[in-house]
Amino acid sequence: MPTFHNQFQTRATRATVYQLRADVLCPDGMEISFSRIIGLVLPFVAKSLYTKLPPEAAEHRSFEIQDENRQCECVAVPERMLWATRFKFTSKDGTVWYYDISLVREDDRLIFGMKIDTAFGADVKALQANLPLVESLLGCGLLAQGRPVTANLWLVNTPEDVPELVALLEAPYRSLPVIVISAVNRNAWRFTPTAPGYLVNAAYLADKVKGYAIVAQISFQAAFALTDAVGKSWSVYDGACRTYFPKIDFDNGSPAHHPGNFKDKIWFWNYEGLRGERGYTAFLIDTVHRAASTNRTDWSGLYFVPDARILAAELEMAHAAHLANAPERELAMQNHIAALQRKLQTAEDENADWLSELEKATEEAEYYKQENAALRLRLDALRAHLIRQNGESPDAEIPIPNNYKVMGEWVKEHLAGRLVLLPRAERAASKAEYTEVGMVYRALLILANEYRDSRMGTGTDKAFRDALAQYGMDFSGSIDKSRAGQEGDAYYINYPIGSSQRVFLQFHIVRGSSREDRYCMRIYFFWDEDTNQVVVGWLPSHLSNRIS
Repeated sequence: MPTFHNQFQTRATRATVYQLRADVLCPDGMEISFSRIIGLVLPFVAKSLYTKLPPEAAEHRSFEIQDENRQCECVAVPERMLWATRFKFTSKDGTVWYYDISLVREDDRLIFGMKIDTAFGADVKALQANLPLVESLLGCGLLAQGRPVTANLWLVNTPEDVPELVALLEAPYRSLPVIVISAVNRNAWRFTPTAPGYLVNAAYLADKVKGYAIVAQISFQAAFALTDAVGKSWSVYDGACRTYFPKIDFDNGSPAHHPGNFKDKIWFWNYEGLRGERGYTAFLIDTVHRAASTNRTDWSGLYFVPDARILAAELEMAHAAHLANAPERELAMQNHIAALQRKLQTAEDENADWLSELEKATEEAEYYKQENAALRLRLDALRAHLIRQNGESPDAEIPIPNNYKVMGEWVKEHLAGRLVLLPRAERAASKAEYTEVGMVYRALLILANEYRDSRMGTGTDKAFRDALAQYGMDFSGSIDKSRAGQEGDAYYINYPIGSSQRVFLQFHIVRGSSREDRYCMRIYFFWDEDTNQVVVGWLPSHLSNRIS
């Protein structure tokens, strides 16, 4: 193994332009696809560095090139079918480019990773319009995320197509956003005499975001199936468009992290001087370009040059351990130490960048936390004022729906700031069998009013229990915490939404003693002291009957 000495510029002075993790399709065998990918990269390296590559390059072996303006190192580990390269060059327009590419066999599949950086301060948005090497790699048709990256216009025409879409959305190593464009409900269209099929031109958008996102156009019927599968708060329908970013969790994640816009908003969209669908399309293109430079990709299983060095050094040490030649064993040890030191330096540089981003995100989160707290206080004050003015709660006029489908929207419209319905609970409601639908809504109202008042000291526990008794309901602890673990994750939820913090569903509202879902109502929740809100994590069935 060669000893690498060249020092690349630290990430503190670099900006990410593009990231891609993908599976490599192997229609003619893994070896052929492995060679085809390398065969696209090496000519680009030679052209960019204005140099002839050493013979080792053609043999897919490790090599190094270094001078004042050109830097390249390649680490090959044939035993693992691993090939990684890192190179730096300056293009004719003065742009400084940094490329990291990795290709490795993992079990019975071949995976690919690529990171492209430029000098900090460069116009990243302009550079993303024409990325060297990316087009040829995408054009080879071998890179895929569930489906080929270049075949990124997906027509989801029937309900039978929806499970494949959901599987892609939930894929653990998906790094590309998925933009889903839904069909317009012609019967609910009001802007022009004739309703369009879709507001956003999916074919045009798919071509513009090739390699940055996958675009799915979903039919009216398929959108209903998607709603049934993931829940209304996660779905997209009636001319709306939604961007599903990676690392989605329909049970514990936040739908707000995967933003969508309804047709009315798209119709009046204004972005950089463009209006309507054209402005919204431009906005989507910029959104996925920005995600390619700012989102943190999961590179698990891939070995970029720093990790490949360590792996190669460890294999060299294992081989040298069987040799009697002490100098060779010592050299192998030195190479291993050098590889670890370089990896440590790379990690420290990256950590400094991410810590800086974390500080910014923490400040922003704290700002919005304080804003939300102020808005909740204002809502409480307005509600108290209306009660004083009219002598009764404004909640008395809230309509009680007769179906579960609108529960998420109903809670957001009428109980905002007082009660949170978690995505897992909303999805459970969409499949509910409990026959007395109105009772579930009334229980939520009691939790948002009498129960919340009792917790905040503006009401009493007796008033809360009397309100429940009026509808034959009762309140108690959900399950002994020592027994909750026997039910797996059933009695625990991730909260705040999108975090990894686990919170116990401590209480439940009970109506009916039957174990049959049609006649038994249970609402599982806890009290959030920080935000003074009720957090509902499951309803309306008996929890241990559904999740174990």
